[in-house]
Amino acid sequence: MEVKDFSWTDALSKRFNNPLLPRSIRGLIIGKSGCGKTTLLLNLLLRPGWLDYNNLQIFGRSLFQPEYKILKKAFEEKLPKESIVGLFNIQDEIARRNLSPAFVVEAMARELDKKI
Repeated sequence: MEVKDFSWTDALSKRFNNPLLPRSIRGLIIGKSGCGKTTLLLNLLLRPGWLDYNNLQIFGRSLFQPEYKILKKAFEEKLPKESIVGLFNIQDEIARRNLSPAFVVEAMARELDKKI
């Protein structure tokens, strides 16, 4: 029996994922504690050209980790990926000044609003 592909190709809904990833992707990241699941996820979400997305759902038992709290707050504030990466790059300075990452995210969002 011949199986014919009847999928509809919508040229307007192109995604620009890394060539190693399909245009439409759903996935699970599974592994033991400390194996790098969060690191992999943050790289997929924040590195330019790795994963293009407009809908993200994260489920897990360890969403209380600071990385996830920061990510959630930054997405709520609509910070661009580059700003979120920048936030992680200056985490030593944030800690040195005894600032809350949520406070810094809010300040970054206010600064971006002023520029727009």
